Amino acid sequence: MADGIHVIGIDHHRSPIDLRERMAVGPGDLQGLLADLCEHPGVTEAVALSTCNRCEFYLGGSIDLNAVIGMLAQRQGVLVDDLRSHCYDLDGRDAVRHLFRVVASLESMVIGEYQIMHQTRIAYEQARLHRHTGNLLNPVFQRALAAGKEVRNATGIGRYKLSMASIAVDLAEHIHGKLKKKRLLVIGAGEMAELALRHFVDNGIATVSLVNRTRERALELSNDAHGGANISVRHWSDLGDILGEHDIIVSSTAASHAVITPEAARAALRQRRGAMMYIDLAVPRDVDPAVGDIDEAYLYNVDHLEQVVAANQQLRVDEIDAAAALIDERVSETLQATNRDRGQLRGEVARFFDQVVDEEAERLARKLPLGNDDRGQVRYGLKRVGNKLQHRLLQWLRDHEDDPEAESIVRELLELD
Repeated sequence: MADGIHVIGIDHHRSPIDLRERMAVGPGDLQGLLADLCEHPGVTEAVALSTCNRCEFYLGGSIDLNAVIGMLAQRQGVLVDDLRSHCYDLDGRDAVRHLFRVVASLESMVIGEYQIMHQTRIAYEQARLHRHTGNLLNPVFQRALAAGKEVRNATGIGRYKLSMASIAVDLAEHIHGKLKKKRLLVIGAGEMAELALRHFVDNGIATVSLVNRTRERALELSNDAHGGANISVRHWSDLGDILGEHDIIVSSTAASHAVITPEAARAALRQRRGAMMYIDLAVPRDVDPAVGDIDEAYLYNVDHLEQVVAANQQLRVDEIDAAAALIDERVSETLQATNRDRGQLRGEVARFFDQVVDEEAERLARKLPLGNDDRGQVRYGLKRVGNKLQHRLLQWLRDHEDDPEAESIVRELLELD
C-alpha cells in the first residue's frame, strides 16, 4: 500500500495505439469510472484524463497499485499483464511533476500544443463537479493549470508549435499539392475536427463537407468557420455515398468502432479518379487500418504523425528547456507551499495533545482523591504519553514532507477541521 497522490497511465511514448484505444474513456463512461475508482478500497479522490495520445488516472489515498491496475484492466476489457507491461505508475513528487509537465505540453506528441491544457481543465472540472476531488488533488491541479498558462506566456514553446491539424495540412499538401481545388470531408464536430477545419480553410481549401451524428453541432461548426470556404453539412446516413466526392477525409469522432471500412474505401475509389487521403485523428481509430493497404488510399493515424513531429522537434529545444526549468521550479514551490502549511499544522497538533492532556488530568482530579503532588505526577505522566504520541505523528509528517496528502490525513485523523 502506498499513501499520497498517484498517477497510473499509458501514452504514445510507451504504449501501442490498440491498447490506448481499449483504455480510452468516453464521455458517457467517465462518471461511472470515477465513481468506481473512488469506491475502490483506499482511493479517496480521482481524475481521469483521456485524450488521443494518453489515458491517465490521477488518484489520491492509500493505494494498492496492483489492485487498481487490475480493476482498470477488467473494467476496460484488457489483459492485466498487457496494461501492467505498458503503463507507468508514479507517486508523490514524481506524480505531481508529471501532471505539471503534461499540462505544459512537455509530454505531448506535439510539444507546445495547447489543446492538452484545455483537456486537462475539463477532466479536472468534471471530477470536481461530481466531488471526486478534495484537499489533495484540488490544489495540485489548480497550480498545474496555472503553471501551464505561465509556460505559454513566459516562454516561446508555442512559437514553433504544431498541432495534429497543422501536420494534417502539411501531409495533404505533400500528397495533393495546392489545396485550393481539393475537396475536404470532415467527420466529427469536436475540438480536433474544428481545429482541422480551421487549418485547412486557412491554408486555402475552398470546398468542405461536414458530417456529424448530431447535425446541429455540424451546423454550428459550419457557421463558426471562416476564410471564404464553401462549407456544406451532410447527413450522417449519407457518409458512405459521399466519401468518393472528396480528396481528403479527416475523421475525429468519439465512436467506439471504425466508421470507415475497407469496403467503403474501395467503393469510394471506384466513384472517382485519383488518390484519396485519410487522416484519422481519433482514438479509438475511426478508419479501419486495412484501408491503408488499398492502392490509391493513403492513411495516417496519430502514431504516424509522431514521425512528422520528430522532424520539427529540434527547432524548439531551447524553449523546451526553458519551459521544463520553469515547471520544475513551480513543482518545488507547490511542494514547499504544502510544507509551509505543515508548520501551522504542527502547532495545531501540539495544541490538540495539550488539550487532551488537560481534559484527562482534570477528569482524573475530579474523580480520584489526589493531593497536589499526586495531581502533578498524573499530569506529568499524561504529558509524557501525549508527547510520545505527538512525536511519532510529527515524525511521520517529516518523513512524508513530499506527500501533498499527508496534511489532510492528519487533519482527518485528529478531526482538526
